[in-house]
Amino acid sequence: MATEPSPAILVYRRASGRFDALRESLARADFQPVAPPDAAAEWEVVDEAGTRVRGCGTAVVVEARDSRAGRAFDGRFRLAFPSEREIPDGGEAPVAIDRIAGSDEAGKGDRALALAVAAVVVPCAAEREAIRRGVRDSKACAAEELVALAEWVRAAFPHEMRTIAPDARAAALRAHGGNESRLLAAMHAECLEALCGRAPFAFARVDRFAPGRPVAALVCSRRPEVFVDECVRGERHVACAAASIVAGALVRSTARGNGARHVP
Repeated sequence: MATEPSPAILVYRRASGRFDALRESLARADFQPVAPPDAAAEWEVVDEAGTRVRGCGTAVVVEARDSRAGRAFDGRFRLAFPSEREIPDGGEAPVAIDRIAGSDEAGKGDRALALAVAAVVVPCAAEREAIRRGVRDSKACAAEELVALAEWVRAAFPHEMRTIAPDARAAALRAHGGNESRLLAAMHAECLEALCGRAPFAFARVDRFAPGRPVAALVCSRRPEVFVDECVRGERHVACAAASIVAGALVRSTARGNGARHVP
């Protein structure tokens, strides 16, 4: 699975989730529905140029080929968005995403290993350099390469890490009703919230490990300014791949006897 640079991402937030006018405008412009939509979305459409539009509650996320295509989308469709102003003008400009947080875990399902979660913030402008250095899914990395890449990622980008030692996993699971997905969601949320506090971001990708959006539910209740995209094959995105590498290296170092910190 190749790691890919991010498209241009625009996030529109509105008080109302009534996007009927927008969806009608998109249909007239030959945007085609995606069925089923992505797990984060209530509806999703795409056009021939690959511009992807997802409606998620009161937010709309647009992923375009590049920033020029993103500006063209905004110029063409902003007036179709619901506006909270007296004059219907499409409302506030979207947030143009220039840094993305990624979160991933390692050690899931193997009680003999530590359970680790890492979150990393990667500026979009640094993604190609990360790909050039070999940042990708940690499962595709040899042991020595994994350690070297993790050292580079930790030195290059803001990050947060949480680990649970093998002998502490049973107690941590009991604290979350015996449900590993709940435990992981709490660890992902803790990493992302702590990271956002010192390296603010508006968009995060999490490699999906459970149905629904358990991480988004936790993060967005306390950080409503953040959009959390829980996506399949998250490691194809640079920030998730970077997090995968850091988490994988944590589990490896713990297996070699360097310890792990329990996260309640």
